[in-house]
Amino acid sequence: MSAKIAYAPPPVPEPSKQFAVMLIGIVLVVVGAILINQGMNVVGTSSTLIVGIGLLAAGALLVFAGASRVWPRKSAINIGIFIVGILILVASGTQLAVDWGTAAYGMILTIVGIALIVIGVQIVRQSWKKYVER
Repeated sequence: MSAKIAYAPPPVPEPSKQFAVMLIGIVLVVVGAILINQGMNVVGTSSTLIVGIGLLAAGALLVFAGASRVWPRKSAINIGIFIVGILILVASGTQLAVDWGTAAYGMILTIVGIALIVIGVQIVRQSWKKYVER
């Protein structure tokens, strides 16, 4: 009796889970950018509010970058980025003091947008790290 091995086709490669999670992170970044844009549109009637919201977004992203230690071995640069972000946030407060109601609505949209960008970047970073290790 001859023992024959049944033919089994090679397994079909499946897209990695990390790739799907990376796409989710990228979508969060895009949605965050759209929310920041909507925050700017809300305050579109006043140029000082537009400047204030723009400074808020830039300052928050710089604070995040400095706190995240973007350059691991260059702590002076990270501290500098963090301090510049704080200064820009203070400047945004002076610009937003013109109309607090409209500014608050625009700030909420902008802060939620920034949070989504931060979360999306972290998700993409973690997934990319796992994908490369694989």
